[in-house]
Amino acid sequence: MLAQMSLSVKQLQQLKDSTRGFGELMQLYEDNYVRFRQLVRGMDEMEGESRSIRFGDVTLHIQILQRSRYTTTTQLTYLFTIDNQVTRSPDLKIRIYHDAQQAEVMSCCRNDPETFDWLEKSACRTTMQWRWRMNRFFHKWLNYCLRTGHGFPQENSGIDWRDFVGSVSANKQK
Repeated sequence: MLAQMSLSVKQLQQLKDSTRGFGELMQLYEDNYVRFRQLVRGMDEMEGESRSIRFGDVTLHIQILQRSRYTTTTQLTYLFTIDNQVTRSPDLKIRIYHDAQQAEVMSCCRNDPETFDWLEKSACRTTMQWRWRMNRFFHKWLNYCLRTGHGFPQENSGIDWRDFVGSVSANKQK
């Protein structure tokens, strides 16, 4: 009887996700917008790709993919180099709605399917559940990035990446 009553972690997550509504999801988008704008203070002037380098943390990359009057689409990712292969993970495509002041994850590309398999759309019963998972992950990641001092433009993160690269190159030559 006890074995029949126990739920798997996946089943518990689906149950938890199913209790959240559309209004709460919109609130999460608004919270993500506030945190995203704290992280990317210079988004209105930003062009192309920028980096935020923090000593002891992975370099955070952002790229402006598309900009219009009411929206901006960005890509936010870490770049890892493993065995001379550059890997982006997580790799989020985010749409910023300026008029509504919301930030929504549109997609997550992953090179390591096992790490983020729970973010797969096929792992969710509904689109709403998938949106919750993606945007809740984004919310936590934004908090982490802000807590560790990342920021755009680079001046916000406290280190000029050109100086950092120069010091790393000098150490390799010694």
